[in-house]
Amino acid sequence: MKKWASLITLCFLAFILLGLGGRGLEQFRSIPVPEKNFSAKVIDKTGTEVSVNFFSWEGQVYFAGYKGEGAFTVSFDKVNKAEFGEKTSKGKVKVRLYLKDGSVFEMEMDADKFFYGKTPLGNYRIKVSNVRIIEFR
Repeated sequence: MKKWASLITLCFLAFILLGLGGRGLEQFRSIPVPEKNFSAKVIDKTGTEVSVNFFSWEGQVYFAGYKGEGAFTVSFDKVNKAEFGEKTSKGKVKVRLYLKDGSVFEMEMDADKFFYGKTPLGNYRIKVSNVRIIEFR
């Protein structure tokens, strides 16, 4: 009986460890590279600043989110700065976009999606929920 328990435990551990191989940093060898190169400074919730090129949201060059019952996309071309709030219980983050025409647009974005970019050191990725400010250059 002890042999079976050890074998089952070993198989269970192997299953878990093999299943984790495709998660985390392993999946991060490459990032989506958008068709247009946007440069941005990203400041995360800890205050860490990172300058990136080929900045994107999930490989796209726009912010995508919700306002009221509607879904919106706002092109990076139209935005100077974006400020992010805290993650809500609904898995969203409130975002305030400061547009180049001087207006402000507020919406909510999915907290668990990613922004990507390239730095001189390598690839960069950050969850929407971990961002405090994005400034386009």
